[in-house]
Parts: sequence; C-alpha cells; structure tokens
Amino acid sequence: MNIALNQLNNVICLVLLTAFLQCCVGVDHIDTKEPVLSLTSENTGAFGLRPTIISSEEIHQLTTTQTEDFLTFMASPRNAHLKPHRRLYSYLEKIISGFTYQKTTYTAAQAIELNSGNCLSLAIMTTALAKAANLEIGYQLMNDVPVFELNDTVIEKGVHIRTVLYDSEWVQRDEFLALSRPVIKIDYFPTGRQRFIANLNENDYLAMYYQNEAAEALAQNDLNSAYWFSIEMLKHVPNNSQAINMLAVINRRAGNLEIAEKLYLVGIEFADEKLTLLKNYRGLLSSAGRTEEAERIKIQLNSMNDPSPFNWFRLAVLAYDEGDFIEAIRYYNKAIELAPYFHEAHLGIAQSNYQVGKLRSAENALKRALDNVYKVSTRNLYQAKLVSLRKEIYN
Repeated sequence: MNIALNQLNNVICLVLLTAFLQCCVGVDHIDTKEPVLSLTSENTGAFGLRPTIISSEEIHQLTTTQTEDFLTFMASPRNAHLKPHRRLYSYLEKIISGFTYQKTTYTAAQAIELNSGNCLSLAIMTTALAKAANLEIGYQLMNDVPVFELNDTVIEKGVHIRTVLYDSEWVQRDEFLALSRPVIKIDYFPTGRQRFIANLNENDYLAMYYQNEAAEALAQNDLNSAYWFSIEMLKHVPNNSQAINMLAVINRRAGNLEIAEKLYLVGIEFADEKLTLLKNYRGLLSSAGRTEEAERIKIQLNSMNDPSPFNWFRLAVLAYDEGDFIEAIRYYNKAIELAPYFHEAHLGIAQSNYQVGKLRSAENALKRALDNVYKVSTRNLYQAKLVSLRKEIYN
C-alpha cells in the first residue's frame, strides 16, 4: 500500500503542476521519483484554489440542542431497561419518523434538522449519535442491485452503506463459543435485493462522503471542487479506485489526457477494484484512435478473474447505460458464471437483448431470471414482463 500511495502521490503531483507548467514543461520531462508537492499542504491545484472542505469532525457535529436532547433520552430512567446500543436505536426510530429521502448528503446536524437526506446522511447521523454516547459503530457496504423494466432503463441501482451498532455491555464467556458479537444492523431503505459486499472501516466510510460530494460537483461541471473532494478521498483511502477514476475523468473532461492516462495506469496497477478503471481507460484509448491498445485492454478486461459477481454486474450496468448492450451481456454472463442464481444478472441480459432486438434471447434470459427468484412480488413482476414480451414476440 505504501508503494501505491507513493506512486499515486507522484501522479497527483503532476496534476497539481499542470497549473504552473501550461506550456513550459511536458509531463514526460518531470522527475517523478519523489513527490513534487505535498497533498496535505498545497492549496493550489490544476483546477484552481482549494475550496473550503468540511472536516470529518464537522460532518458529525451536532447542535447543542440536538446533543442535549439525545443525551437526555439516553439517561432517562424510562429507557434504563434497554442496553445503550438499543437506546440509540430507539432514539433513531423516534427522530426519523417521517424522514424523507433526498439525494443530497447532509451532515448529521442538517439531517436531523431537515429530517431528510440519503442513506449516507442517515449513517452520518447514526455515527454522530454513537460518538456522543461513546458507543462503537461499524459499517457495511451493501449492493442494492438494479431493477430493470424491459421497455425502460435502469430505475434503481447502486451501493449504499449500512451501519452496525455493537452491544457495548457484551462479554465473551469462555464456556460459550460466540461466532459474532451482538449487533443491531441499521438499513434505512431495505428493498429485499441487498447483497453484503464488505465491512468498511471509518476511513472507507468517510471517503464515501467525499465521493458523493465529488460526484455532485462533477455533475455540476465544477471540476475544481470535484478535484479537491477526490483528493480528500485519497487522504482517507490512498488506493481508492473511485477517487483515482474520478481524477482521471476530471482530467479527461478538462483535456488533460496525458494526466488522465497516467492516473488510469496507476489505478490499474495498485487499486483493489480495477474493472471500472480498465473500462474507462479503454474508452480513453478508443476515443484517441489508439485501437490496438484499446483492444489489448479489452482482452485484459475479459480475461480477468475478479471473484466478485457484483463487480462484473456493476460493469455490465455501466456498459448498458453507455448503450453498449453486447458488452453488457458479456459482463452479465461473467457475473452469472460466479453466481448462477443471480437473477438480476439474468434480467440484465434480457434487457440488453431486448435493446438489440433479440426478443427470443430476451425471453430465454427472462425465464432464467424467473427460475432463480423466490420473492413473490419479484416473481410476479418477472412473470408480468414475460407475458408482455411473449405478446410482442408471438402476436
């Protein structure tokens, strides 16, 4: 990891230097054996001055009134029969009644005041309360797989964070074997389609906040803010593939193709999750007319043995969103090879085949999806889509 961080620092230094080396020096002439600028001390980057970026302490800071209300609830004799982590959970239930979903990621104080936000906002709120009560909290990354409509695009997709509250009073007894500590898992928007991906540490969790902010800034074409929020992600998780990819996308959009390529190459070498980086790097090569290199990346991508069906699934969704339906099918099949029961991937194949006019293939894939689903409401949805598709095929 230290090697990855040093390499990445070198590349980020190149990004920072582009503000000063517009026409004087090409990146090929810069010695990158040692970092040129420190990420933690410089406030001027390739896209402008560093904006004010909220600290992790400020993200979780509650107002005085909010803190007093919570601690009063925790100390109330009426709640003394509950263990501390259950008391916190009960308080959450009380204050989020009527909570409305918003795409915005709010701080803890904002989420409580507005009674709204996204999944990460609620995780932030839970973390702030746990910190105020000195309770241990954990995080889990969950994959909420997409729902497809045969005639429409993906209507829901993405990963989200689930918080885990630990029982602070639990003690391991020697005469009993406990497989895990007692916990309360808080999933604010359960859909029945979630899959556990990984446990996260606090730095991973904080990087998700800055990732959301970077993505929002990029959507507004605010490259400077997107850039600095991505840098903040890397301070928490040095080999974060999302941050590296974001920086490459930012530089590609700004026309800094050489910097973008260097970022992709570093990410592909050192990041944990390489699939999205490889796919985007292939896109950069293709757009530059470097067809042979792009083809080599495609071969590398297709020959990879990533053990997670969800990584292939997300890559398939990305290909689908870009209108590359044949490639989407290839990646969905990769996911199915690892998880034959993955009915959402079968459904993705049906959707992709439908888009390219292969209705019989879509029918077969939809039948396989139906064979692998057990939730009644989902089975009914698939069955209705199959009936609709068959009418289109045979009428």
